[in-house]
Amino acid sequence: MRILLVTDLYRGSDHSAVEAIFGRRLAGLAQVERVYFDREATRALREDGTITLPHACRRRGLADALGGLVDLGDYDWIVVRNLFPALAAMLRARSGHGPRIAFWDSFPHAYRRYHESRVTGRARLRKALEYRWRARAEARLIARCDAYLPITDTHRRLFHPALNVPSHPLPLGFDFAGLGLPARPPRSGPIRFVYAGTIDRLRRMDTVLAGFAAARGDYELHLYTPLDEAGRKRLGLPNDPRFVYHPPVPRDALLRRLAEADVGLGLIPPLRLYLGSSPTKTFEYYAAGIPALLSELPDYRAVFDEEAALYCPFDEAGIAAGVERVLTLGRDPLDAMGERGREAVRAQRDYAHLGEALLQFLAELG
Repeated sequence: MRILLVTDLYRGSDHSAVEAIFGRRLAGLAQVERVYFDREATRALREDGTITLPHACRRRGLADALGGLVDLGDYDWIVVRNLFPALAAMLRARSGHGPRIAFWDSFPHAYRRYHESRVTGRARLRKALEYRWRARAEARLIARCDAYLPITDTHRRLFHPALNVPSHPLPLGFDFAGLGLPARPPRSGPIRFVYAGTIDRLRRMDTVLAGFAAARGDYELHLYTPLDEAGRKRLGLPNDPRFVYHPPVPRDALLRRLAEADVGLGLIPPLRLYLGSSPTKTFEYYAAGIPALLSELPDYRAVFDEEAALYCPFDEAGIAAGVERVLTLGRDPLDAMGERGREAVRAQRDYAHLGEALLQFLAELG
Protein backbone atom coordinates (compact mmCIF):
# COMPACT_ATOMS: atom_id res chain seq x y z
CA MET A 1 0.00 0.00 0.00
CA ARG A 2 1.24 3.48 -0.86
CA ILE A 3 0.18 6.32 1.45
CA LEU A 4 0.74 10.06 1.16
CA LEU A 5 0.23 11.98 4.39
CA VAL A 6 -0.33 15.72 3.98
CA THR A 7 0.44 17.06 7.45
CA ASP A 8 -0.37 20.48 8.87
CA LEU A 9 3.18 20.68 10.26
CA TYR A 10 6.33 22.53 9.36
CA ARG A 11 9.62 20.93 8.41
CA GLY A 12 11.63 19.95 11.46
CA SER A 13 8.61 19.46 13.71
CA ASP A 14 8.52 16.42 15.97
CA HIS A 15 4.85 15.56 16.39
CA SER A 16 4.66 12.30 18.32
CA ALA A 17 1.80 10.66 16.41
CA VAL A 18 2.86 11.77 12.92
CA GLU A 19 6.47 10.71 13.37
CA ALA A 20 5.73 7.50 15.26
CA ILE A 21 2.82 6.16 13.20
CA PHE A 22 3.66 7.36 9.69
CA GLY A 23 7.39 7.95 10.03
CA ARG A 24 8.37 4.77 11.88
CA ARG A 25 5.62 2.25 12.65
CA LEU A 26 4.22 2.02 9.10
CA ALA A 27 7.62 2.24 7.42
CA GLY A 28 8.07 -1.53 7.29
CA LEU A 29 4.46 -2.25 6.39
CA ALA A 30 3.67 0.26 3.62
CA GLN A 31 5.28 2.88 1.41
CA VAL A 32 4.66 6.17 3.18
CA GLU A 33 5.60 9.72 2.24
CA ARG A 34 4.90 12.74 4.45
CA VAL A 35 4.30 16.29 3.28
CA TYR A 36 5.56 19.18 5.43
CA PHE A 37 5.65 22.93 4.88
CA ASP A 38 8.45 25.47 5.16
CA ARG A 39 8.06 29.24 5.54
CA GLU A 40 11.44 29.83 3.88
CA ALA A 41 11.09 27.36 0.99
CA THR A 42 10.60 28.76 -2.50
CA ARG A 43 10.16 25.43 -4.30
CA ALA A 44 9.00 21.89 -3.61
CA LEU A 45 11.56 19.33 -2.51
CA ARG A 46 11.32 15.53 -2.25
CA GLU A 47 13.85 13.51 -0.25
CA ASP A 48 14.05 10.53 2.12
CA GLY A 49 10.32 9.81 2.26
CA THR A 50 9.33 13.42 2.88
CA ILE A 51 8.11 16.24 0.66
CA THR A 52 8.64 19.86 1.67
CA LEU A 53 6.42 22.56 0.18
CA PRO A 54 6.36 26.35 0.50
CA HIS A 55 4.09 27.70 3.23
CA ALA A 56 1.62 29.16 0.71
CA CYS A 57 0.70 25.64 -0.44
CA ARG A 58 -1.19 25.09 2.79
CA ARG A 59 -3.99 27.22 1.29
CA ARG A 60 -3.48 27.22 -2.47
CA GLY A 61 -1.45 25.50 -5.16
CA LEU A 62 -1.03 22.25 -3.24
CA ALA A 63 -2.02 19.91 -6.07
CA ASP A 64 0.18 21.69 -8.61
CA ALA A 65 3.18 21.67 -6.26
CA LEU A 66 2.77 17.98 -5.53
CA GLY A 67 2.10 17.21 -9.18
CA GLY A 68 5.54 18.54 -10.07
CA LEU A 69 7.11 15.85 -7.88
CA VAL A 70 4.76 12.84 -7.81
CA ASP A 71 1.86 11.26 -9.62
CA LEU A 72 -1.04 11.41 -7.15
CA GLY A 73 -2.64 8.48 -8.94
CA ASP A 74 0.20 6.23 -7.78
CA TYR A 75 -1.00 6.38 -4.18
CA ASP A 76 -3.65 4.10 -2.71
CA TRP A 77 -4.52 6.59 0.04
CA ILE A 78 -3.94 10.28 0.63
CA VAL A 79 -4.43 11.24 4.28
CA VAL A 80 -4.89 14.96 5.01
CA ARG A 81 -4.38 16.15 8.59
CA ASN A 82 -6.52 19.09 9.76
CA LEU A 83 -6.06 21.35 6.70
CA PHE A 84 -9.42 21.82 4.98
CA PRO A 85 -7.98 23.83 2.05
CA ALA A 86 -5.57 20.93 1.45
CA LEU A 87 -8.45 18.46 1.70
CA ALA A 88 -10.45 20.41 -0.88
CA ALA A 89 -7.42 20.46 -3.20
CA MET A 90 -6.90 16.70 -2.93
CA LEU A 91 -10.58 15.98 -3.52
CA ARG A 92 -10.52 18.12 -6.66
CA ALA A 93 -7.30 16.58 -7.93
CA ARG A 94 -8.12 12.91 -7.59
CA SER A 95 -9.29 11.03 -10.65
CA GLY A 96 -12.23 8.65 -10.89
CA HIS A 97 -9.92 5.71 -10.17
CA GLY A 98 -8.28 7.04 -7.03
CA PRO A 99 -6.56 7.58 -4.84
CA ARG A 100 -8.85 7.25 -1.86
CA ILE A 101 -8.94 10.22 0.51
CA ALA A 102 -9.00 10.16 4.33
CA PHE A 103 -9.23 13.14 6.66
CA TRP A 104 -7.40 13.04 10.00
CA ASP A 105 -9.22 15.45 12.32
CA SER A 106 -7.24 16.08 15.52
CA PHE A 107 -8.91 19.19 16.98
CA PRO A 108 -11.99 21.40 16.34
CA HIS A 109 -9.99 24.40 15.15
CA ALA A 110 -12.99 26.24 13.69
CA TYR A 111 -15.00 25.75 16.88
CA ARG A 112 -12.08 27.00 18.97
CA ARG A 113 -12.41 30.52 17.55
CA TYR A 114 -16.12 30.57 18.41
CA HIS A 115 -15.47 29.14 21.88
CA GLU A 116 -12.79 31.76 22.53
CA SER A 117 -15.20 34.57 21.59
CA ARG A 118 -17.66 33.27 24.19
CA VAL A 119 -14.93 33.22 26.84
CA THR A 120 -13.59 36.70 26.05
CA GLY A 121 -16.92 38.27 25.06
CA ARG A 122 -15.38 39.75 21.91
CA ALA A 123 -16.95 39.49 18.42
CA ARG A 124 -19.41 36.85 19.60
CA LEU A 125 -21.97 37.32 16.83
CA ARG A 126 -19.37 37.50 14.06
CA LYS A 127 -17.56 34.41 15.35
CA ALA A 128 -20.85 32.52 15.72
CA LEU A 129 -21.79 33.23 12.10
CA GLU A 130 -18.29 32.42 10.93
CA TYR A 131 -18.32 29.10 12.77
CA ARG A 132 -21.75 28.18 11.41
CA TRP A 133 -20.55 28.75 7.85
CA ARG A 134 -17.23 26.95 8.35
CA ALA A 135 -18.84 23.98 10.10
CA ARG A 136 -21.18 23.40 7.17
CA ALA A 137 -18.43 23.81 4.58
CA GLU A 138 -16.10 21.47 6.46
CA ALA A 139 -18.83 18.86 6.94
CA ARG A 140 -19.48 18.84 3.19
CA LEU A 141 -15.80 18.20 2.47
CA ILE A 142 -15.53 15.36 5.00
CA ALA A 143 -18.68 13.77 3.56
CA ARG A 144 -16.86 13.45 0.21
CA CYS A 145 -13.99 11.50 1.78
CA ASP A 146 -13.56 7.73 1.71
CA ALA A 147 -12.61 7.59 5.40
CA TYR A 148 -12.69 9.82 8.46
CA LEU A 149 -10.03 9.60 11.18
CA PRO A 150 -11.22 11.60 14.22
CA ILE A 151 -8.89 12.01 17.18
CA THR A 152 -11.48 10.12 19.26
CA ASP A 153 -14.94 8.73 18.63
CA THR A 154 -16.25 11.34 21.09
CA HIS A 155 -14.93 14.04 18.76
CA ARG A 156 -16.89 12.49 15.88
CA ARG A 157 -20.09 12.32 17.92
CA LEU A 158 -19.73 15.92 19.10
CA PHE A 159 -18.88 17.57 15.78
CA HIS A 160 -20.03 15.19 13.02
CA PRO A 161 -22.84 13.04 14.48
CA ALA A 162 -24.62 12.57 11.13
CA LEU A 163 -21.50 11.71 9.11
CA ASN A 164 -22.03 8.68 6.87
CA VAL A 165 -18.39 7.89 6.11
CA PRO A 166 -16.34 4.94 7.43
CA SER A 167 -14.69 6.19 10.62
CA HIS A 168 -11.67 5.00 12.58
CA PRO A 169 -10.45 6.94 15.66
CA LEU A 170 -6.74 7.76 15.55
CA PRO A 171 -5.94 9.00 19.06
CA LEU A 172 -2.66 10.01 20.62
CA GLY A 173 -0.46 7.63 22.56
CA PHE A 174 3.22 6.85 23.07
CA ASP A 175 5.97 5.29 21.00
CA PHE A 176 7.44 2.73 23.39
CA ALA A 177 10.01 1.64 20.80
CA GLY A 178 11.03 5.14 19.79
CA LEU A 179 12.38 6.65 23.02
CA GLY A 180 14.21 4.90 25.82
CA LEU A 181 12.16 5.03 29.00
CA PRO A 182 14.08 6.56 31.90
CA ALA A 183 14.57 4.71 35.16
CA ARG A 184 12.78 6.14 38.18
CA PRO A 185 15.42 7.67 40.49
CA PRO A 186 15.12 7.53 44.28
CA ARG A 187 12.87 10.33 45.53
CA SER A 188 12.47 12.00 48.88
CA GLY A 189 11.05 15.19 50.30
CA PRO A 190 7.71 16.73 49.29
CA ILE A 191 5.48 14.98 46.75
CA ARG A 192 6.33 16.44 43.34
CA PHE A 193 3.57 17.21 40.83
CA VAL A 194 4.46 18.04 37.23
CA TYR A 195 2.67 19.73 34.33
CA ALA A 196 3.97 20.14 30.77
CA GLY A 197 2.06 22.17 28.23
CA THR A 198 0.15 25.32 27.43
CA ILE A 199 -1.16 27.73 30.03
CA ASP A 200 -3.94 29.95 28.69
CA ARG A 201 -7.48 31.10 29.44
CA LEU A 202 -9.14 28.36 27.42
CA ARG A 203 -7.35 25.56 29.31
CA ARG A 204 -8.49 27.21 32.57
CA MET A 205 -5.14 26.80 34.25
CA ASP A 206 -6.17 29.66 36.53
CA THR A 207 -8.71 27.28 38.08
CA VAL A 208 -6.14 24.47 38.28
CA LEU A 209 -3.55 26.63 40.01
CA ALA A 210 -6.13 28.18 42.33
CA GLY A 211 -7.06 24.65 43.41
CA PHE A 212 -3.42 23.79 44.05
CA ALA A 213 -2.90 27.02 46.00
CA ALA A 214 -5.92 26.19 48.16
CA ALA A 215 -4.65 22.67 48.91
CA ARG A 216 -3.19 22.13 52.37
CA GLY A 217 0.07 20.23 52.58
CA ASP A 218 3.70 20.07 51.60
CA TYR A 219 4.25 19.55 47.87
CA GLU A 220 5.98 21.01 44.82
CA LEU A 221 4.32 21.74 41.48
CA HIS A 222 6.78 21.93 38.57
CA LEU A 223 5.40 23.48 35.38
CA TYR A 224 7.16 23.20 32.00
CA THR A 225 5.56 25.88 29.84
CA PRO A 226 6.53 28.68 27.44
CA LEU A 227 4.47 31.18 29.46
CA ASP A 228 6.81 33.71 31.10
CA GLU A 229 6.33 35.68 34.32
CA ALA A 230 4.71 38.62 32.53
CA GLY A 231 2.23 36.27 30.92
CA ARG A 232 1.42 34.68 34.26
CA LYS A 233 0.68 38.11 35.69
CA ARG A 234 -1.59 38.98 32.75
CA LEU A 235 -3.61 35.82 33.40
CA GLY A 236 -3.80 36.60 37.12
CA LEU A 237 -2.36 33.24 38.14
CA PRO A 238 -1.85 32.71 41.87
CA ASN A 239 1.65 33.17 43.21
CA ASP A 240 2.53 30.26 45.50
CA PRO A 241 6.04 29.33 46.70
CA ARG A 242 5.21 25.69 45.97
CA PHE A 243 4.98 26.47 42.21
CA VAL A 244 8.23 26.12 40.23
CA TYR A 245 8.24 27.25 36.58
CA HIS A 246 10.59 25.87 33.92
CA PRO A 247 10.94 26.57 30.18
CA PRO A 248 9.93 23.78 27.80
CA VAL A 249 12.48 21.03 27.12
CA PRO A 250 12.75 18.43 24.30
CA ARG A 251 10.67 15.27 24.68
CA ASP A 252 13.55 12.95 25.67
CA ALA A 253 14.75 15.41 28.32
CA LEU A 254 11.16 15.92 29.50
CA LEU A 255 10.72 12.18 30.04
CA ARG A 256 13.71 12.22 32.39
CA ARG A 257 12.23 15.15 34.30
CA LEU A 258 8.86 13.38 34.49
CA ALA A 259 10.49 10.26 35.90
CA GLU A 260 11.78 12.38 38.80
CA ALA A 261 8.22 13.46 39.69
CA ASP A 262 5.45 11.61 41.52
CA VAL A 263 2.21 12.73 39.83
CA GLY A 264 1.37 14.38 36.50
CA LEU A 265 -1.44 16.84 35.77
CA GLY A 266 -4.02 15.90 33.16
CA LEU A 267 -6.70 18.37 34.23
CA ILE A 268 -8.78 19.40 31.22
CA PRO A 269 -11.92 21.57 31.49
CA PRO A 270 -14.99 19.42 30.65
CA LEU A 271 -16.10 21.71 27.82
CA ARG A 272 -17.19 20.82 24.28
CA LEU A 273 -13.89 22.15 22.95
CA TYR A 274 -11.92 19.52 24.89
CA LEU A 275 -14.29 16.61 25.58
CA GLY A 276 -13.27 14.85 22.39
CA SER A 277 -9.54 15.42 22.85
CA SER A 278 -6.74 12.95 23.47
CA PRO A 279 -4.07 14.75 25.56
CA THR A 280 -0.66 13.40 24.58
CA LYS A 281 1.18 14.68 27.66
CA THR A 282 -0.90 12.45 29.93
CA PHE A 283 0.30 9.37 28.05
CA GLU A 284 3.86 10.62 28.40
CA TYR A 285 3.39 10.92 32.17
CA TYR A 286 2.36 7.29 32.34
CA ALA A 287 5.11 6.17 29.96
CA ALA A 288 7.55 7.71 32.45
CA GLY A 289 5.92 5.64 35.20
CA ILE A 290 3.97 8.32 37.08
CA PRO A 291 0.18 8.41 37.58
CA ALA A 292 -1.88 11.51 36.86
CA LEU A 293 -4.48 13.67 38.54
CA LEU A 294 -7.25 13.71 35.93
CA SER A 295 -10.55 15.39 35.22
CA GLU A 296 -13.46 13.57 33.61
CA LEU A 297 -12.62 13.08 29.95
CA PRO A 298 -13.95 10.18 27.82
CA ASP A 299 -10.50 9.42 26.41
CA TYR A 300 -9.08 9.12 29.93
CA ARG A 301 -11.84 6.80 31.08
CA ALA A 302 -11.27 4.61 28.02
CA VAL A 303 -7.71 3.88 29.19
CA PHE A 304 -7.35 4.50 32.94
CA ASP A 305 -9.44 2.94 35.70
CA GLU A 306 -9.60 4.12 39.32
CA GLU A 307 -6.60 1.96 40.22
CA ALA A 308 -4.40 3.74 37.67
CA ALA A 309 -5.55 7.36 37.96
CA LEU A 310 -6.80 9.92 40.46
CA TYR A 311 -9.96 11.62 39.16
CA CYS A 312 -11.32 14.87 40.56
CA PRO A 313 -13.93 17.48 39.61
CA PHE A 314 -12.67 20.40 37.55
CA ASP A 315 -13.23 23.21 40.03
CA GLU A 316 -11.11 24.84 42.70
CA ALA A 317 -12.49 22.81 45.59
CA GLY A 318 -12.38 19.51 43.69
CA ILE A 319 -8.80 20.04 42.58
CA ALA A 320 -7.70 21.05 46.08
CA ALA A 321 -9.30 17.87 47.45
CA GLY A 322 -7.60 15.83 44.72
CA VAL A 323 -4.19 17.26 45.65
CA GLU A 324 -4.77 16.55 49.32
CA ARG A 325 -5.84 12.99 48.51
CA VAL A 326 -2.56 12.46 46.63
CA LEU A 327 -0.60 13.69 49.63
CA THR A 328 -2.31 11.16 51.93
CA LEU A 329 -1.41 8.20 49.68
CA GLY A 330 2.36 8.40 49.73
CA ARG A 331 4.85 7.28 47.10
CA ASP A 332 4.46 3.49 47.12
CA PRO A 333 0.74 3.48 46.19
CA LEU A 334 1.35 6.25 43.66
CA ASP A 335 4.16 4.26 42.03
CA ALA A 336 1.88 1.22 41.79
CA MET A 337 -0.79 3.34 40.09
CA GLY A 338 1.78 4.69 37.65
CA GLU A 339 2.94 1.20 36.72
CA ARG A 340 -0.63 -0.01 36.20
CA GLY A 341 -1.34 3.02 34.02
CA ARG A 342 1.84 2.53 32.01
CA GLU A 343 0.79 -1.02 31.14
CA ALA A 344 -2.64 0.27 30.11
CA VAL A 345 -1.01 2.79 27.76
CA ARG A 346 1.31 0.10 26.41
CA ALA A 347 -1.64 -2.22 25.71
CA GLN A 348 -4.01 0.38 24.22
CA ARG A 349 -1.99 3.36 23.01
CA ASP A 350 1.38 2.11 21.82
CA TYR A 351 1.83 3.78 18.43
CA ALA A 352 2.91 0.44 16.99
CA HIS A 353 -0.59 -0.96 17.71
CA LEU A 354 -2.32 2.21 16.53
CA GLY A 355 -0.40 2.16 13.26
CA GLU A 356 -1.19 -1.47 12.55
CA ALA A 357 -4.88 -0.93 13.31
CA LEU A 358 -4.98 2.06 10.96
CA LEU A 359 -3.35 0.10 8.16
CA GLN A 360 -5.82 -2.76 8.60
CA PHE A 361 -8.74 -0.30 8.51
CA LEU A 362 -7.51 1.29 5.27
CA ALA A 363 -6.81 -2.10 3.71
CA GLU A 364 -10.32 -3.34 4.50
CA LEU A 365 -11.78 -0.34 2.68
CA GLY A 366 -9.83 -1.38 -0.42
